[in-house]
Amino acid sequence: MLVALLVCLIPTTIGALLSAIGIAGMDRLVQRNVLALSGRAVEAAGDVTTLLLDKTGTITYGNRRATEFLPLDGVDHAELVHAAALSSLSDPTPEGASIVDLATTLGFTVPETVEAVIVPFTAQSRMSGLDLADGRVIRKGAGSAVLAWMHESEALPTAVSDNLNLEVERVSQSGGTPLVVATLSPGGRGRVLGVVHLKDVVKEGIAERFRELRAMGIRTVMVTGDNPLTAAAIAAEAGVDDVLAEATPEDKLELIKREQAGGRLVAMTGDGTNDAPALAQADVGVAMNTGTSAAKEAGNIARHRAHRQATADYPRGAHHVLHRQRCCQVFCDYPGHVCHGFSRAGGPQHYAAALTGIGDPLGGDL
Repeated sequence: MLVALLVCLIPTTIGALLSAIGIAGMDRLVQRNVLALSGRAVEAAGDVTTLLLDKTGTITYGNRRATEFLPLDGVDHAELVHAAALSSLSDPTPEGASIVDLATTLGFTVPETVEAVIVPFTAQSRMSGLDLADGRVIRKGAGSAVLAWMHESEALPTAVSDNLNLEVERVSQSGGTPLVVATLSPGGRGRVLGVVHLKDVVKEGIAERFRELRAMGIRTVMVTGDNPLTAAAIAAEAGVDDVLAEATPEDKLELIKREQAGGRLVAMTGDGTNDAPALAQADVGVAMNTGTSAAKEAGNIARHRAHRQATADYPRGAHHVLHRQRCCQVFCDYPGHVCHGFSRAGGPQHYAAALTGIGDPLGGDL
């Protein structure tokens, strides 16, 4: 009689049960240091087919450090060190600090004051530097961005361009990030001094996580501002399915729109202000809790730590929530199936626990 009563009441209690499943799923994500800001975000995450991941801090540890200065032919090593360090004095990033630290070990002395106009890094320019009071200009950044800036004043000689490409490719193929350093004299004569080698490390176990996501039918795309060679080397080591190199905020937004136009649900991870438009456009925006306010406002899921396990945890957890909710809907439409569920789960109380995931003695997998 009790079983018959429960079967009859299922259609009237399905709303409460679905809510309980959602709450239980969100609680499990919190235990994994992932905070879903709405139940709708969890449901969307369970159906995600494309996952865009920022390289720095998600796929790699994000603590890139300068390891060497590589001057071009005919350029004094000390001149490259001095220019790179001088342009990094006002750079607030860990990379900028590491350039100054490395230069200090090579004899660079940090001046007390520098009369110059600071040119900050932006996602659009992809370079930073100083406009010195004596008329000299120093820039450091992505190779293509610095070369485009140089070509505004004069074309590079073929020998210099070939020498630079050789150094950039060598650093890129090793999985490092090359920063090109160039100067412009008061008379408008430009010189490329050389390359700073920044090295980052891919997180251990990240390739295994991507295999798990692939098995769940999720395509992974690494998004980075690095050049195509560096991006390809890191993508191959990490095991992602695709890569978007030299990405600007507009490129990220356009990629998400293309994926959505193809009928795919897209999740995007990011932590910077320049990631905010893409996080807002994505069906699931995953923002790091340590990110900027703009990124956290744009996202609908927050990760409290950049652990490699969290990369697969929130899609898998959301998938389990949707699985339970759909099971409830099926059994609501076909109450006869509930009797089979009872016999499989070992009783009504075990069956309800398996559906909701609350106090689940079976481990939460139906």
